[in-house]
Amino acid sequence: MVPNSQKTDGGDLSDPGFDKAALYTVVRDAVKDALLDVIGTVLLLGIAFVLLIAGIQAVFSSISLETVAIGIGMVAVGVYLAAATLEIIPPIREWF
Repeated sequence: MVPNSQKTDGGDLSDPGFDKAALYTVVRDAVKDALLDVIGTVLLLGIAFVLLIAGIQAVFSSISLETVAIGIGMVAVGVYLAAATLEIIPPIREWF
């Protein structure tokens, strides 16, 4: 006698019931989208890091008040870009 966990439903075991070519296309597209998302996230975080470092450098090596303001603005944009990229805060397009 065969236990219940090993019984089949009586169907053909060789036919999985889906198109292998369609499944391959779906999986390939999903992996491609995931890789592009990872590359985009890394690039945006790199840009945010550069803005943050440049802003900090502008603040500490400033001669005038305008340079300090520009540096603070760059730091703010860098922090916002990093936070929006990591989905800590919503992007600007979702504010309105």
